[in-house]
Amino acid sequence: MKLPIDNPDSWGSDPANAAALLAGVLNSAMDAIVTVDEQQRIVLYNRAAEEIFGWPRHAVLLQPLEKLLPGRFRPSHAEKVKRYGNTGVTSRRMGGRSVVYGLRASGEEFPLEVSISYLDTSEGKFFTAIVRDITEAERLRLQQVESYAQLLRTQRRLLEAQHLGRIGYWQLDLTTGLMWWCDESYDVLGVERALLDGTYEGLLRLIHPGDRAAFIATREAVVQAGLALDIEFRVVTSVGEVRWIHLLGRVDINGESGQRNRRAGMIQEITAHKLAELATARGAELLNRTGALAKVGGWEVDPETMAPYWSEEIYRICEMDAPTDLTLEKLTDFYAPEAQPVIRTAFMAALEEGAPWDLDLPLVTARGRRIWVRTQGRALLQDGKVVRLVGALQDITEIKGVENKLKFSNQELEAFSYSVSHDLRSPLNTIHGFSHLLAKQLGKHADEKSQHYLSRIQAGAMQMGQLIEGLLSLSQMLRVQLRSERVDLSMLARNSLDARQAFEPERQVTLHIESGLVAHGDERLLRVVMDNLLGNAWKFSGQRAQAEIRVGQTSDAAGEPVFFVCDNGAGFDMAYVDKLFEPFQRLHGVSEFPGTGIGLATVRRVIGRHGGRIWAESSPGIGACFFFTLPAASAGQQA
Repeated sequence: MKLPIDNPDSWGSDPANAAALLAGVLNSAMDAIVTVDEQQRIVLYNRAAEEIFGWPRHAVLLQPLEKLLPGRFRPSHAEKVKRYGNTGVTSRRMGGRSVVYGLRASGEEFPLEVSISYLDTSEGKFFTAIVRDITEAERLRLQQVESYAQLLRTQRRLLEAQHLGRIGYWQLDLTTGLMWWCDESYDVLGVERALLDGTYEGLLRLIHPGDRAAFIATREAVVQAGLALDIEFRVVTSVGEVRWIHLLGRVDINGESGQRNRRAGMIQEITAHKLAELATARGAELLNRTGALAKVGGWEVDPETMAPYWSEEIYRICEMDAPTDLTLEKLTDFYAPEAQPVIRTAFMAALEEGAPWDLDLPLVTARGRRIWVRTQGRALLQDGKVVRLVGALQDITEIKGVENKLKFSNQELEAFSYSVSHDLRSPLNTIHGFSHLLAKQLGKHADEKSQHYLSRIQAGAMQMGQLIEGLLSLSQMLRVQLRSERVDLSMLARNSLDARQAFEPERQVTLHIESGLVAHGDERLLRVVMDNLLGNAWKFSGQRAQAEIRVGQTSDAAGEPVFFVCDNGAGFDMAYVDKLFEPFQRLHGVSEFPGTGIGLATVRRVIGRHGGRIWAESSPGIGACFFFTLPAASAGQQA
């Protein structure tokens, strides 16, 4: 059957059919069809146009086309249509690469795809536009553009991350044996592209000779087991540099055939991390060895969970065969019964108040052996809160044994020194007494040589007596029980110098004693300190026509008080300062300045027992200055 549309010549013979046929085509079209005359008035508007633009036909017929255009396009649209009608081209597609927009009845702009044609009739020119709503297509296009841009950004970030993280990607075709490396891989491995061919053997040539065999064995074992590859090894770069590489790989299985056709993975340079890891491991090993040699174990405790961490030496000290679940309570139970309350109190004080402890306590090991340990602990604080407890445990059994032996030896030595010094007094007194009797008996009859001999005997006896007194004084410094009390050093200095001025009133000495010099310690022993220091100052400034002695206080770099005794006397060479505080060591001859060489040794012992320190500064002929500290917190505490 032949339709009327197939025979255009028959349309004129049956206008009604032609009109009906045309109306049917227009209304069934999926695209909007809009025709305007030369005045840009809408004369044809199909059903699809009603759906796309939202205006009913009666609302737009004979209305300006501008009704369907956004305001921003209206000024130029009419001129464009006019020029188009003068070109002689009967149809064209509008927009090209740019997007054309229409205006819905709701005021919404939307993208269009438009084909336009015109017909020149006796009634004038008519322009017909076929309009397609491409809102969804444009949305998808824009989405695709944004997705592509996002893909590019992601790819750029991935490349940056690869570069910053020194990460490369590789693939191995299991069928051909060829390998592919991404660009970053060459930088990671430190080789030129030409030196790394696309084979597994090419990679093996880069691996450090010391790691190659282990790499091959590990890879073969992993491949046979069908596991993922995870291995660290060294490579040698083109310039001979050794780098550490971490290689990961897995097999890709074809989902359809189930065949293993590709292995893929990543490589990363981990040189810095590996060197730090090796250094940490060496440090930990060294720490364990040092701890074993020194018999010192370390520990820490999380105060929130009370979970402890013990170093290996802790288990060895407790004589446990192997590391086990050693809790705080179990470790506390190792202490001897009399020591357990002490360590528990110390631990709670650190936990609640942040107080440190340093205690020597007996401990009974897992094998029942009684030992001595030094236990130390302190709290780590953050914003005033205890966040961790750390400490050490040391086996000091041998040290305790040596200390006890040394203490016993010192006691014996003290007793011997005291006994010898005491027993020497009797024959010394005999020598001294009979020498005086002999001098008295000889009287004026003794010749000059005999008098000289007698004076030498008497001087020697006197010096020996002074040495004995010095030895007794030095030995007493170890036996005296220290007392802690407020001591006025200014008063002690004044009393000592007043006594010397009374004994030698002819001496011209200028004294400067600072007021308010107060320390804490044992007044008996600190009087010995001041007497010895001021006695030296008085003695060694004796050859000055105008001697000067100063006693005062300054402070060290930490702001702690430092006391001093200075004079303008003979002084000494600082090259020999190390001998200054040793017993019987003298920097001046006896004939020049008498003395035993015991005084400064006694001073150092007293200051040391008080927890302080002493030192001197001097120049020959200029004078000497002795400095000493007496920490208030430790005064009277050092036994």
